[in-house]
Amino acid sequence: MRGKIFSTFLTFLPLLGTCGVLYGCTIEHAEEQVLEKHVNGTKKTSVWVYPDGEILKRNEWYDNGIKEFEIQYKNNVPHGNIKRWTVLGDVALDGEYKNGKREGTWTSYFVERLNSRRKEAVRHYKDDHPVGDWESWHFNGNKASEEHYDENGNATGVWKKWHENGNPQQEGTCHARWEPNREIKSAPEMSKKSYLKRYSMNGALLEKFTCHKNKLYGPFELYYENFSEDPKTERIRIKGTLGFRLDETTFYGPASGDSALIGTTEYYRADGTLLKQEHRTVTGQRDSIWSWYDENGKLLRESKFIIETYKGFSENTGISYGTCETSSTMFCAETSFFRSPIPSGLLKTSGLSDKDAYKLSIGKFPATLRYIKAGHNLLHEEFWGAGEDSTQIEERSFYPDSMGGGMASEGFWQRNLDGSKRHGVWRNWYPNGILKDSLNYINGERVGEQFGYDSTGKLTIHKTEAGKNRPVIMHLPVKQ
Repeated sequence: MRGKIFSTFLTFLPLLGTCGVLYGCTIEHAEEQVLEKHVNGTKKTSVWVYPDGEILKRNEWYDNGIKEFEIQYKNNVPHGNIKRWTVLGDVALDGEYKNGKREGTWTSYFVERLNSRRKEAVRHYKDDHPVGDWESWHFNGNKASEEHYDENGNATGVWKKWHENGNPQQEGTCHARWEPNREIKSAPEMSKKSYLKRYSMNGALLEKFTCHKNKLYGPFELYYENFSEDPKTERIRIKGTLGFRLDETTFYGPASGDSALIGTTEYYRADGTLLKQEHRTVTGQRDSIWSWYDENGKLLRESKFIIETYKGFSENTGISYGTCETSSTMFCAETSFFRSPIPSGLLKTSGLSDKDAYKLSIGKFPATLRYIKAGHNLLHEEFWGAGEDSTQIEERSFYPDSMGGGMASEGFWQRNLDGSKRHGVWRNWYPNGILKDSLNYINGERVGEQFGYDSTGKLTIHKTEAGKNRPVIMHLPVKQ
């Protein structure tokens, strides 16, 4: 064998000599250039570059000296194999680039132990967009998901997800609603009526939606979590219909826009009895009689919504109620709507089940909504002023009459495009009426003088703040 290799070398030796003597040619080699280092001095980022400036490959390194990933280049764009490794040196990703775009099969791996490669996901690309059948697995080896794409990168067919225990988690053809904050475009033939279902860990159905043009539209059903041995024992929680928003004030499906409740919506208890029934117009406005029922089907309360024309638009007026978390036959919340789709107007009376416990407080200040939080004894009120035209919300809370009926807190919210933020003075009181603290807010951040007191009224803390993550000046209380 050695003789054969030596003979072959002698055969090519004259050619090498000819290249050197006649042409003076040289073989150019790429050299590594370190672009960034870790704190400990080891290289973090490096590129291999030819003398003419063309990049051969780029590498990233962990601070322990193990390579994190390597990507090949051609014409200074990713081209060829890309690999990523774990901090222990195991392959975590293997894929291909073609002229700067993802191409072919990309495979990612779990890392159980050294040199053990178990597939986490297999994805396919063409010209940088997804194609074919994608698959992923849980760490225990059970299938995690299936996705399907056509040659143009559009989602198609039935997509599926599974829980780690092998039970179904999600299934459907409404691809655009598959995951929050993920933009997915369906193939044209999938834009018509489609569906989406979600399941609990034991395989029981939790949600069932129909879709149109990649948006939730049409009948839907939501179910209670089912912990029984038979996952097919479904207990419906909410049943209704969704339409589409055309503009800020109109709903009419099918069309473009966000989904919204239309028609009749029914809410059920876990035992299957009807709890509440709502009605909305085809434009999504509250309408007609809203009804609440007890476990025996007896009517507990009704609220009538009327449609009025205001400022050229049709708006609704009425009062909505919310039942208590601890009892479906008692009411712990009430909200006024006056010619507006958002809380507005005044609650002239109270329909709370425990209203008699707050006689000293109810009606003392204007209120658009009232509520009592579960597990708490304070009555909360909010005044939204002129509804959507108001830039400020007033909030107050009160102790029950049995504790003196005094005010527990008072503050203001600034309504803007970023949502509601505390804006202005916020104060809290002890049940004995002594001020507990006085805080100043600007656009949701504490700015200015902040004071705190004990139950005798003695100042215990005084500080000056300038907003979140900014210096705080502490003032020592004056000895009395």
